[in-house]
Amino acid sequence: MKKLKYLAVIALLSISGGCSVIHASAGYHPVLIAHRGSSAIEPEHTALSYARAIKDKADYIEIDLRETKDGHLIAIHDKTVDRTTDGKGMTDDLSLAQIKKLNAGKGEKILTLEEIIQKFGQTANYYIETRESNGSLVMEKKLIDILQKHKLISSHKAVIESFSGKSLKKVRSMDKKVPLVRLLKDNEAEEINDKQLQTIRTYADTVGLNAKLANEAVVKRIHHNKMKVHVFFDKEDEHTLTPIMLKQKADGVFTNNPAYTRGVLQNSK
Repeated sequence: MKKLKYLAVIALLSISGGCSVIHASAGYHPVLIAHRGSSAIEPEHTALSYARAIKDKADYIEIDLRETKDGHLIAIHDKTVDRTTDGKGMTDDLSLAQIKKLNAGKGEKILTLEEIIQKFGQTANYYIETRESNGSLVMEKKLIDILQKHKLISSHKAVIESFSGKSLKKVRSMDKKVPLVRLLKDNEAEEINDKQLQTIRTYADTVGLNAKLANEAVVKRIHHNKMKVHVFFDKEDEHTLTPIMLKQKADGVFTNNPAYTRGVLQNSK
C-alpha cells in the first residue's frame, strides 16, 4: 500500500512539472552534501571518495561515524565491515589495527575521523553523523573534542546530524555553536507536525528526511516552523527525485555524485 501511495505522489509531482525544467530563483543556493563522499564513483567513505567530492565542488562531505573496539572514531556506515571491505565482523568488535588491515576498495583503507580532518583540513566542510551505541551515547565528547581541536566549529566548517535526538541534545550541551540536523526515520517523517517540529527546534536547526516523503506540504511546514530541510535519497530514487527537491526549494540535497547534482542545479537556473 505504501509503495502505491509513493508512486502516486511521484506521478502527481511529475504531472505538475516536477520532472521538467526547474525554475530556480537566482537567490536559491541549496547546499550539496556528498553522501559518503562521491560514493557513486569511488569506494564510499574513502580518501578517494572524499577527494572526488571536493574536486566536484560538494559543499560538504558526509561522514558516518562508528567506534572501534578500542574507542577510535572511524568513517563507516554499516555495523559490520562485510559490505564495504574484504573483511568480516562487527565494527565495534574490531580494533583499529585490525580494521586498518582491510581493503575498503581500490586498495583504500578505512579512515579515522582524525585522519580525514588531517588530510583535508580547512579545504572541506564536514557533515558528520552520530549514532547511539546499544542505546548509549559514546562518541559525542570525542567528536566535539576533535572538532574543537581542529577549530572546525569556530570556523563554521562542521555540521552534525543524527537520527538520535538524545545524541544531538548532548552535543548541544557541549557546544552551542555547531549546527545540528535532526534526521527523521520514515515513520517520523510521515507523521511530523508543528508541535514535533517546535520540539526539535529547541536543539536543532535543520530537519533531514527521505526525499520520497518530502512533498511540497511537508517542505512548507518545515519552513513555516523556521527550520531548514535537507533531503536524502534511496539510491534508486536519486535521479528521479533530485529535480523535484530542487523545485521545492529544499535547503540541502544529499548526493552520491556531486558533479551530477550540481549540473542539474545549474541547468535549472
